[in-house]
Amino acid sequence: MFACCAVFMLAMLAVPGATLAAETSTLSNENENSESACDSIKTALHALSAAEHDEALALDLAAEGGSAAIVEARLSGLLDRTQDLRAVLKRVRKSAVARDPTVDQCTRMGFRALVMSEKLSSDVETVLSASRDSIAEAPELRSGRPEPAPPRVP
Repeated sequence: MFACCAVFMLAMLAVPGATLAAETSTLSNENENSESACDSIKTALHALSAAEHDEALALDLAAEGGSAAIVEARLSGLLDRTQDLRAVLKRVRKSAVARDPTVDQCTRMGFRALVMSEKLSSDVETVLSASRDSIAEAPELRSGRPEPAPPRVP
């Protein structure tokens, strides 16, 4: 279920939330060009990717008997980075360069990542709510290789 995290990982660059907030606040709609618009989307994607990576590590630890608290903490960070990406996409879509083909492509990439991240967050929340006492008991979080299917009988 959580192997889909690899799909999201556009980069393994960790960008602190303060850096992302500073970058998005310094770019105004009047002086934004297509390059700066795409750069702000990519920065938000990198931050989201790092949060998804952290969540995947927390889930892996929890599957091996760790605490659900770390999963919840990483989920909070993931939700924050998802909200940051949503804000950047909203700002870029309202900017003068929104119809630029390059910006359109960057925006589409951002929205695809946003949808996948929301799905991941929802799946993690489902697992957490299903197993508040011990996340390690949740069958969705087994680590290692899946068991092979039994051979077919002709």
